[in-house]
Amino acid sequence: MKKILITGGLGFVGGRLVKKLAGKFDVTVSTRKNIEDGILELNGRVMNVLHNQLFSIDCFPENIDTVIHLAALNEWDCIKHPSEAIKVNIDETRIILENAINTGVKNFIYFSTAHIYGSPLQGIITEETMPFPVHPYAITHKAAEDYVVAAALKKKINSIVIRLSNSFGAPQLPSVNRWTLLANDLCRQAIEKESLTLLSNGCQYRDFICLSDVEEVIDMMVCRAADFNRIIYNLGAGVSMRVIDMANVIAAMNTLLFNKSIPVYLPADAIASDEPTLLFSIERLALEGCVIKNDVQTEIKKLLQFCHQNFSKLD
Repeated sequence: MKKILITGGLGFVGGRLVKKLAGKFDVTVSTRKNIEDGILELNGRVMNVLHNQLFSIDCFPENIDTVIHLAALNEWDCIKHPSEAIKVNIDETRIILENAINTGVKNFIYFSTAHIYGSPLQGIITEETMPFPVHPYAITHKAAEDYVVAAALKKKINSIVIRLSNSFGAPQLPSVNRWTLLANDLCRQAIEKESLTLLSNGCQYRDFICLSDVEEVIDMMVCRAADFNRIIYNLGAGVSMRVIDMANVIAAMNTLLFNKSIPVYLPADAIASDEPTLLFSIERLALEGCVIKNDVQTEIKKLLQFCHQNFSKLD
C-alpha cells in the first residue's frame, strides 16, 4: 500500500483529502495544532507526526511514496505577518521538499493558488499565462512553486504544482478557519443570520470548484502521478459564475432544505455592472483524463447541512 504524507492534513482542503485517501492508502498527517482525541479516527486509520519533524531529515517519516504539501499561512495571516509568510510558505516548503528528495520520496504534489496570476482574475487564464502575484499569499506561493518546479526539471523528484481556484465545501471540522471563503461564508450566514450580505454588487466572475472535485483529481494524481505529462496544472471548474449567482444558488438551496426563504442584501449604493468574464482553463487536466463534475448544487447542499448542524441558532 502506498504511503502518503499530507502536510496541513487537518486544514480545509487537507482534511477532506485525508478522509478521501485514508481508506485507500497508508496516510500520515502533519499538523502544527494539538490533535484532540478522536479527531484522526474520523478519517479512518491515519497516523500523525509533528510538523516540525519534517524539517529534520532524521525525523522525516520513512518510506513515503507521495507528499501532498498544503501547509501554509492563509491569506489574512500573510497580510498580518508577511515575514512569517515568507518563512512558512517559502522556506519551510523548500526544506520539506529537500528532505522528501533526500529520503527517497517519489512524488511531491504542491498546492499553490490561482491568484499567482494576479488580482482580480479575468480573461482567459492558462498555465502559460504570465504570473503577476500582488498579494503576500500569492507572492510566497509563486516563490515556493519555483523550488518545486526546479526540483522536477533537475529530475530530483516527480513534482506536480496545483494552482487551485476558489474551492468550497464543508470542512471536516467546524473549527477549520476557512469561513472567510465566499461560498463557505455565505452558507454560514444563511444559517446564523438567515440572510446573505454581499460586500459588492456581486457581478464579479469567479471560478468556484467543489471540494469533491479536488478530492477526485488528487486521488487520480496519487494513483498515477508518474503518468502526468506536465508539472503545473490549473485546478478549477473550468467555468465561472458571478458572485451574485452563487449567492442565489445558496439562498434557493436553503429554501429547499429548510423551507425558509432568506434575502440577499447588496450594499446600498450597489449598481449592476458588466464585469470582465473569466475562463480559468483546465485543459491540461482534461488531457490527463481528469473529469470535473462541477456539481455545485450537491456541494452547497452538504455545506448548508454542515452549517446547520454546527452553527444553527438554539431554539
